[in-house]
Amino acid sequence: MGYVRDIIEHEMARLGAMDMHEFLTERGLARVYLWIKEGKSIVSVKILKKFYRIFNIDPDQLEQKGIILSPLIYPVDMSSKGFIKLKIHVSNEGKITYKKRSVGILSYTNQDPVLLKYFENAVKEAGGAIKGKPRLETYALVTYANPVLARALVSSGLPPGRKTRSNPSLDPLVGKNPELFRYHIKATLTEEGWPSLRISHNRVRFIIGWGRSVDITDKLSSEQIEVLKHIAKEHNKRKIGIRSIRDYHILKIINQRESKLLEMESFLLSNNHPNVIWPARHPTRVHISKAGRITTFWEIYLTRLELIDLIDDEYGLLPGTWKAKRFGNLYEAYKKYRGRRLTYEEIQEIRKVKEENPKKISAEWVSEKVQELFPGALWGKDLEKIRRKLRRREEE
Repeated sequence: MGYVRDIIEHEMARLGAMDMHEFLTERGLARVYLWIKEGKSIVSVKILKKFYRIFNIDPDQLEQKGIILSPLIYPVDMSSKGFIKLKIHVSNEGKITYKKRSVGILSYTNQDPVLLKYFENAVKEAGGAIKGKPRLETYALVTYANPVLARALVSSGLPPGRKTRSNPSLDPLVGKNPELFRYHIKATLTEEGWPSLRISHNRVRFIIGWGRSVDITDKLSSEQIEVLKHIAKEHNKRKIGIRSIRDYHILKIINQRESKLLEMESFLLSNNHPNVIWPARHPTRVHISKAGRITTFWEIYLTRLELIDLIDDEYGLLPGTWKAKRFGNLYEAYKKYRGRRLTYEEIQEIRKVKEENPKKISAEWVSEKVQELFPGALWGKDLEKIRRKLRRREEE
């Protein structure tokens, strides 16, 4: 820190200042004083930029002298492919949270260790680092990245806190770069989507769907909230189908508050593939939380043969993940039996494929992939602990 102190003291001497704390505070750099005093501190990107500007410093000089400890590449390039990939994952399954005084925690949650590895790779490609090994928590695995990237994500337009309330939009670079858009669709179908193989009237059907939630609490009056709570009480559950709602004004508010991400995904798919007709987005259910917050869930369903094939040919899912493996096996069965009426034996064969490729990620998969991808996470060998934490029965 001697290098930084020398720069400040030289400027103080030039201006005749005596008190360093007062000198820096007057310039909005009180955090830099703590940095010097403690020898190590978390300093926001905004403060660092101001420090560079006031003292006419090249950021590369601080990195070369080992003063900037993280990220390894500084400043963060918010237009790089690695950073945009990171933003995609955080928009889906990540979380940016506050510490006492600033944005300070970037985490990613999923049950598939392979997706945690995708997140880790994006963090490293963006110039950051992962903090420790993944943790096994109730219902999911969680991993953490250094806080500098959290602040960079916020600066790039991704707000901290609950995404259902902030309703973030798609990064403009995703729409301009075909490679990044393909990655976005792959990641979104893997993290937020669900493939489904069904039998209807002795014919096989394949469905690809994905969706996003939006908080509408602040758009509703107290009377409208009570109406929704009454409907939920009648159905004895917190999630109610959109068809259960008859109030025109509530439905109007729901339709006016759509997921910006889903809207842009739909628009770009239609724009990039103008020769096919894409289905409309629509709200399907409303959820009332224990805290009384009201969220609507918007979905897109792809059911037509040409759309299913297009998704498989042009996009697919992130390779190596549980859901990609499941998608591939279900899709192969669909291609084999589609377009005709099924025999009893063929129906039984399709049911067998479905049983062998369940929605829930198995504890064995989690254990195997954690040991393979994160060998330092000792809990990866404890199959019983994984089953207990993820609420998996042994036969699942």
